[in-house]
Amino acid sequence: MFTYEWRDSFLHRRNPLIKLCLIVIVTILISLSLYPVLPLCTFLMALLLGCIGGKIPPGIILRKMRVFLGIGIAFIAFMLIMKGIDGGGDAWHIWIFHWSSSDLISILSLGMRIISISLMSLLFVLTTDPNDLVLSLILQMGLSPVHGYAALAAYRFLPTLQSEIESIRLAQEIRGIEWDRGLINRLSTPFRIMLPLLCSAARRGERVAAAMESRGLGAGRARSYYRQTKVERADWLFAAGTCLVYIVLTAVLIYIGMFRFSFGFNLK
Repeated sequence: MFTYEWRDSFLHRRNPLIKLCLIVIVTILISLSLYPVLPLCTFLMALLLGCIGGKIPPGIILRKMRVFLGIGIAFIAFMLIMKGIDGGGDAWHIWIFHWSSSDLISILSLGMRIISISLMSLLFVLTTDPNDLVLSLILQMGLSPVHGYAALAAYRFLPTLQSEIESIRLAQEIRGIEWDRGLINRLSTPFRIMLPLLCSAARRGERVAAAMESRGLGAGRARSYYRQTKVERADWLFAAGTCLVYIVLTAVLIYIGMFRFSFGFNLK
């Protein structure tokens, strides 16, 4: 499970709202990029930032990224096989597979987008305290405290899902339902989990709602906060530096012919 891990690092001390806005901007930019070079550069820069700015060892980052790396690589391989069998062009061919240049570019771009966006999201989760994120959204963005604390309660509920599923599994095995016997039994397992998990989530939601209401959340009064988040000078420098790096990188890629917007693409 991906959870916040405190480290005394530059990335951990940055304002969550600034980091979130930068991720959104970079995501939009690489989503509009035709060639896979910009997503690849984003992946490498994010990995470097996590190791140096976040003080997270590269082995830990790659280990936590293995699922997303597998998804990205599997997606690229699957699309290469499907496009190759379809025979979209003869610019590249291996055995019975034929690809056009546009097919290869679009497949690699989509795969690298998945991997790079996943890495940025992972680093955000690992370096951002959920409490600070909600406070930043409330204090800096003006989000309603009701919606902010409701989102925080839902976020904190996610890591407990695995333990809830394990409890449901043990309860069903005690009642004679075996999970690991037969293909039909395995396929029906998600449906046996769904109803008890929804009931448990509903009960937990009612308790959280009652606790929030008993503490006067949403009463309309001005609230005070023991902990506060601020946008410091270092946050603005971090945001400006990131934007400057991408402006320069995009200009260089345009100059060497490795950046184009993905809409209106018709490369032969």
